[in-house]
Amino acid sequence: MATIKKIRKIRRYNIFGLSMVIFAFALISFVGCNLFLRSYQASVSRKTQNMIAEVNRLTAVNEALAVEVAALSNYDRIVALASAEGLSLVQGNVINIKDGE
Repeated sequence: MATIKKIRKIRRYNIFGLSMVIFAFALISFVGCNLFLRSYQASVSRKTQNMIAEVNRLTAVNEALAVEVAALSNYDRIVALASAEGLSLVQGNVINIKDGE
């Protein structure tokens, strides 16, 4: 009877196939990262524009409040309110304080 020889095939990796798999993975990763970064950049740009608009709005509000404070702290207005309440100005009790003292 004849003996049957089993031939073992040595499995060799196909370099071209492996390189194509790596290339496909790199291409998919590149496209995914590119889309993610573009969307992230758009959201950051939108947030920046919103913050600039908010800063401009708050600056306008602060300027309006500064004008209102200047109008309310007018000397003539304060004297008129004090005299309406029955208070009088005694020059001996007046003390002038400069900024920074």
